[in-house]
Amino acid sequence: MRIVFTHPYCWPFVRRGNERNIHVMAGYFTKRGYQVTTLSSRPGARSVDTDDRGTHICARPISIPGMSFLNLNTAHTFFITALNELRQLDCDIVHSLLFTDALAATTLARRRRFATVFQMNGVAIPGLSCHRFPPEAAMYRRVMRRADALISCSEYIRSLVQEHYGMDSIVIPPMVDVGEFASGPGRQAGRLNLLAAGDFTLARKGLRVLLDAFPLVKSEIPELILNLSGRMPEALLSGYCRSQPEALRKDVRILGLGKPSDLPGLYQEATVLVLPSMGEPSGTVLMEAWAAGTPIVTTDHGGVPEFVNPQVGVLFDPMTQGTETRNREGLAEAILKAITLAQRPETAAACRAHAHEFSGAKIGPRLGALYDRVSRRA
Repeated sequence: MRIVFTHPYCWPFVRRGNERNIHVMAGYFTKRGYQVTTLSSRPGARSVDTDDRGTHICARPISIPGMSFLNLNTAHTFFITALNELRQLDCDIVHSLLFTDALAATTLARRRRFATVFQMNGVAIPGLSCHRFPPEAAMYRRVMRRADALISCSEYIRSLVQEHYGMDSIVIPPMVDVGEFASGPGRQAGRLNLLAAGDFTLARKGLRVLLDAFPLVKSEIPELILNLSGRMPEALLSGYCRSQPEALRKDVRILGLGKPSDLPGLYQEATVLVLPSMGEPSGTVLMEAWAAGTPIVTTDHGGVPEFVNPQVGVLFDPMTQGTETRNREGLAEAILKAITLAQRPETAAACRAHAHEFSGAKIGPRLGALYDRVSRRA
């Protein structure tokens, strides 16, 4: 079977859930004999490369002067790129992870005789997070009506799709390469440390509340350190550093974006991973932490509570339905509970076992069966 995965951006040039998800799926299906092509874009000239994850087509992003005044960005103009590239590809399935490339795929599907799958690892809400121009909600509806299959990454996203678009979908969580995070030096004896990993320039990811909660936890565990990995808002960090004593500042380690190869070691060395995020669709970083044997703390909000049990993590009440939680006391209490959980001898094995629920061995056959069904119909 010939599969094309599409998304405007690709791993590791952009490091978010969708890009990571495609990277992992491409590797899984290539190893199982599928003919896999990944269609994406990145700065520079168009390139076509082949490796153990299939063929990668990376086009130059389309950028036009004045785009920002029309609320357009390169994710929108990727619709044109996807149209042009898919016209030239022979395939059985086009599996898209953003509505713009999914719109291109569903536009060409009958003419090119391939089936389409639209996976939603998040969804824009009409009147809230959709632009009126370009008409994103209308584009979503068109894709959902035309796609041969709709996937939501969690029941939370499925319910939002039902509520705001009147369409049902099947729930398949993101696939995680468990083996990539399961091997390494492991946790060393020494200082306890918290890890937060993500794009913390997004307020909903909860860096502010984490920095507010850290001193409360430090008052109970003075030797604790906090490692911050990913994109960080400089204004927030500089303001925090100015307001805190040196003894506290030196134990907040800003690691920056780093390299993708850094992540397994960071997960393995962490005592607890902390993700105080609002509206998180599923939380791939949580699954990666579990693969490394590390328990987690996260908000009781969005899709992540569906995947957390008391053996592998602690939830806290964000005490809001807004964009950003400020419940620093609740977060600090949850972190203390999670550190106690991490020190139990059975916890690391429970986390690794739980991570296998999101491995290729569990998720891959579900996707493969879906591809078979929709390709027969097409």
